[in-house]
Amino acid sequence: MLFYWLLSSAFKAQPGRWLIAGLAIALGITLAVAIHTVNRSALNEFSRALDLVNGQASAQIVMPTGEFSDQLYDQIVAQQTELGIRAVSPVLERSTAQIHVLGIDVFQAARVSPALVPLTSEAQGQGLFSDDAIFLSATALQKLQLSVGDSLALDYEGKIVRLKVTGTVPGAIGQAIAVMDLGTMQWRLGGLGRISRIDVQLQDGKGIEEVANAVQNLNLGVRLIGSQERDRRASNLSRAYRVNLNVLALVALFTGAFLVFTTISFSVLRQQSQLALLSILGASSRWIFSLVLAQAGSIAALGGLLGTGLGLALAWALLNVLGGDLGGGYFSAVIPPLEIDPLVLLSFWILAIAVGLLAAYFPAKAATAGRPTEQLRSDSAERVLEPVMDHRIALFFGLASLALAFMPALDDLPLAAYASIACLLLAGLALIPWLVHHCFSKLAIGLAHWKKQPSSLTLAVWRLAQAPASAAGLIAGVVAALALSVAMVVMVASFRDSMTQWLDQVLPADLYANFKQLNLGDELLKNPNLLGILERVPGIERYELTVQRKILFQSDRPEVTLIARPIQQDRAAQSLPLMGSTLPVSSLPNQPSLPAVYISEAMVDLYGWRPGEIHSLPAFNEQQGPQKVWIAGIFRDYGRQHGAVVIDLATYQRMSGDYRYSGIALWLVNQADPVAVLSALRAAIPQLRDQEFNNRSDLRALSLTIFDRTFALTYALEIAALLVALFAIATGFTGQALLRQKEYALVHYLGQSNAQRTAWISIESGLLLGLAVIWGTLLGLLMSQILIHRINPQSFHWTMDTSVPYFALAVLMVALVGSGIAAAIWATKRNLNPANLITALRKEW
Repeated sequence: MLFYWLLSSAFKAQPGRWLIAGLAIALGITLAVAIHTVNRSALNEFSRALDLVNGQASAQIVMPTGEFSDQLYDQIVAQQTELGIRAVSPVLERSTAQIHVLGIDVFQAARVSPALVPLTSEAQGQGLFSDDAIFLSATALQKLQLSVGDSLALDYEGKIVRLKVTGTVPGAIGQAIAVMDLGTMQWRLGGLGRISRIDVQLQDGKGIEEVANAVQNLNLGVRLIGSQERDRRASNLSRAYRVNLNVLALVALFTGAFLVFTTISFSVLRQQSQLALLSILGASSRWIFSLVLAQAGSIAALGGLLGTGLGLALAWALLNVLGGDLGGGYFSAVIPPLEIDPLVLLSFWILAIAVGLLAAYFPAKAATAGRPTEQLRSDSAERVLEPVMDHRIALFFGLASLALAFMPALDDLPLAAYASIACLLLAGLALIPWLVHHCFSKLAIGLAHWKKQPSSLTLAVWRLAQAPASAAGLIAGVVAALALSVAMVVMVASFRDSMTQWLDQVLPADLYANFKQLNLGDELLKNPNLLGILERVPGIERYELTVQRKILFQSDRPEVTLIARPIQQDRAAQSLPLMGSTLPVSSLPNQPSLPAVYISEAMVDLYGWRPGEIHSLPAFNEQQGPQKVWIAGIFRDYGRQHGAVVIDLATYQRMSGDYRYSGIALWLVNQADPVAVLSALRAAIPQLRDQEFNNRSDLRALSLTIFDRTFALTYALEIAALLVALFAIATGFTGQALLRQKEYALVHYLGQSNAQRTAWISIESGLLLGLAVIWGTLLGLLMSQILIHRINPQSFHWTMDTSVPYFALAVLMVALVGSGIAAAIWATKRNLNPANLITALRKEW
């Protein structure tokens, strides 16, 4: 009963500060719960969609370079028993403007993936194999606002294909997909004789690895992939982005811990006489220690509960506003239902309590240290805060940060680099009292030579020089929040500037077009004379055709992009943003005829490819085997996180036998009007009449817009951390005002006016916050180098050059100092009533 009474009395004595401390914890938990829940919901929905599209197949047979001939299907069927396969089902996939369509062999799919089998009414039973039949899931019918019997016009690569909704796909619960007969789809949606994959059911007792080896030994260029590898590939697509967001979400919680620390520290200082009296009356040190911990644990538990509820609400809002990708672009078409994991929510709540208890540990330790009779007369924050912040602790964490910064990634995640930033921050925080003492002691000595110094300045400097630990407690949260924010601001600015320079180099042409929109690659293949006509169009100086296709190097990693474009070996640096020099052909004296390729930085990190080495590209079709190439150089690529390989277009065409094109870039003559040139181009080549062209500036602006949207949540998390820091300033100076009532009362009755006291508080808070923003900025700049040169390369496999936004940092520093001074003046005036100062002074006597 006494324990509860003392606990409730502590909350009633300072409800405002405890409320703000609880809200700070709630804010951090809200962000962490929201981001985790959104990521979990998006991944689960994505996984469900894959499970449905893939049916109930044990595994899939795919070609690493994309679609393949259905003749391979016949060869696999002929040997399926020897391979350990029970049943197979060919599938062709097409993504149209309206919906994702699957072409299946109904009879085979019934054995392998029955969820994809369509259902027709008795009246339309004969329409299953009609040349215009398509079957929609219930979700697809609702999305497209159609019913069975309606017509559906699919827009596929610029061509309108008119079909009839003949039935439904009852097994596709919750997913918007369409199903067609395989032969009909090959005819109507392009792909005669082609399939995307083969779904398989393994024989009982056969393992994935055993069957995969048997398929590999067929030397058909295909690969068997299990469902677990497929799920890992889907998870790896966005894992680094998700981990970084979760770490950022914990920044606000970490900053909130300093607010709890400040609150509990001043609570202990206000209660020190009562706690000492309890100790004299017989209370044990463990009982008093538990009482102090219970204060922080209780408010952290309540804040954690509030944050969990708000986090789920925020997750629901984010899913409906941003979708499941949180601006990252990984699942932009997915608006999944909310997925709640009670076990994870419980762990976040326990984390909130742990943060509160950790923040209260040192104040609780100080409350039980020393003799009770000394504590009865003690009235200094130094005893509570000094053990927490020590320059020897700073040295330990500084060395740990240095060691961790050079450690490699663990499981492709920069966990050691994140720990390095945490250690660097802790080192910087532990060094604050030493900085405060030495900086203001030197300043006090310097001011001693100034005979006419203002009294407010003298009192402010003396106070800071003589009470460094309590001053450090006031600005610890500010330094932490500002350091992390500066680090992120510098990293984002560096990334944006590097990306801008990269865009200027990779977008040299005036106009760009993607042939996939209208399937013009086939048109150019059928009619090569179109290129001759293109050369004669007025206003066009030159053009460049390109090819892009996906290649699966590893089953558990996302596909790598193969880019074929005209590249001259001796002029590669003019076409690609190369890093370093290229290797000459003479560097391979034994195999000079091998094709040269250029790789992105991700290929070095993910696959171990390096300049000068020889590697193999998967077979481009079923008539060829793997193709050996040698690595001539590395280029920077911010558009493809999972790797890219660039090869000369003519070389690629000889290797693959594929003469289709994916896109075109046009260079215009000087002063040529793009609108007039496009009009002439469309008049000369009618096939380009509906082709969309984009100019360089529009593509550049679109890329930067996507970049800013991707980092929008990062900016929000930085603002949240800074707001928590401002709350820490307000609550800290509120506590200081109450603890220093005798000090303020003494100078008041010695003749100090209210204006002079306000000037004193303004100067003291301004000097302290000035030191805080300088130190926090320096720490942030150091952290930014870990972010730029360690975390980003290990997370996203690209590098960048440091670019410091001096103006933005200056504005941030001034704004933080100004708002901090305002918060300090407001908090002090609110808690200092001149009429009560005499009462505070009497207590000393």
